[in-house]
Amino acid sequence: RLERLTAQLKFADQLCAAYPDQADEWQARILEAGQLAKEGLVGGMTPSVASGQALDDLVAQGEDILAPIGQAAKTYTLMCVSHAHIDMNWMWSWPETVAVTNDTFQTMLALMDEFPEFTFSQSQASVYELIERYNPAMFEAIQQRVREGRWEVTASQWVEGDKNLSSGESISRHLLYTREYVQEKFGLAPEDVQVDFEPDTFGHPATLPTILTRGGVRYYYHCRGSRGPHLYWWVGPDGARILTFNDVQWYMPLSGPNLSVTPAVADPLVEFSLTTGLKQMPMLYGVGDHGGGPTRHDQQQIQEMDTWPIYPRVEWSSLHRFVREAEAKVKAENVPEIVGERNFIFPGCYTSQARIKWANRHGENLLYAAEAAATLGS
Repeated sequence: RLERLTAQLKFADQLCAAYPDQADEWQARILEAGQLAKEGLVGGMTPSVASGQALDDLVAQGEDILAPIGQAAKTYTLMCVSHAHIDMNWMWSWPETVAVTNDTFQTMLALMDEFPEFTFSQSQASVYELIERYNPAMFEAIQQRVREGRWEVTASQWVEGDKNLSSGESISRHLLYTREYVQEKFGLAPEDVQVDFEPDTFGHPATLPTILTRGGVRYYYHCRGSRGPHLYWWVGPDGARILTFNDVQWYMPLSGPNLSVTPAVADPLVEFSLTTGLKQMPMLYGVGDHGGGPTRHDQQQIQEMDTWPIYPRVEWSSLHRFVREAEAKVKAENVPEIVGERNFIFPGCYTSQARIKWANRHGENLLYAAEAAATLGS
């Protein structure tokens, strides 16, 4: 209850920056509601005041004071996009990756039965392929949810790999083979999967916009280590552009992943809106690295927070919905253009696991030779 009132006070205070003409009046209301809460809690913490009903009454009084701010608050929207980040081979073997993926997807399908409006987004064609191989019945259930529009496929690459050291041909083949797989298994054409979702990718080379746009990708998601605007046009060396969302809160390497739905997810919303001109912001959530995804508590939080009167709308959504709406609504002057490499982070990345990276490059070179020989042989 106190979290509810505190979150609304905080969001109301942030709104003052977006509505300077009403800031004085709103600040007075915020102070009044805050003082009411302080007096009720600190000055009168008797057993009756500390009871649930007394706290409910205190929150209701605070919301009544803040009520004139509620109309503006509800013009903002948090678009909750659920995801389960699954590292294919970080600190575990392939059998464990299979088990993690199976357990995660089983939970997602169960949550869809329990919460009819819940939608789930999942990248990486590799995780779909392993479910098809090891759990065909589950794969059929996922195909059905994709047809219903409740399971969003954000896989335009086979894995979320290290793009700094992969060759351009390798990245192109990831795109090509993923397109073929997604169309064959889910009936999704390239124009249905226009997002390249790269939350934990080490490095985004300058050539990516050129490669991706030629494969039908229009939008890019990243969050690791980058500085700069939340939303921008990323321009390749040939002038190709992709609309890129730089997530400000989902997978922050310094402060740790913000994976759960809490009132704090609204903290960047007003600043995001002032910067981009948009009043809707995606909020990625779901336990990651070792799978897991969103929880039942997350779904309950979304339902609960959406009822708060001095708080943004909170709704289930998809990543495609956000980027497409953003492209249609955003003004050109609010979206800067950026040229060059993004996310050049992690000192030592080029030397750590050097044998694996040498083997990757050696393998790429052998594949060139093998393909040329196969072409000559045919």
